[in-house]
Amino acid sequence: MAANTRLKAARVLKGLTQLQLAEKVGTREIEISRIETGRVRPDADRKQRIAEVLHKPAFELFDC
Repeated sequence: MAANTRLKAARVLKGLTQLQLAEKVGTREIEISRIETGRVRPDADRKQRIAEVLHKPAFELFDC
């Protein structure tokens, strides 16, 4: 899997660390790291929650 650079860029632009995003999403920091590096593909619910926290449409952050 390819790294999710769009997610990382959106997180950084929002001024959040991986830990802060994880806390807002309700997951662990390692999960956000794995999503950003492409080691894990989040399910639809997780994608939606991350998108809500970052105030972006999910399609801008993730490949469908």
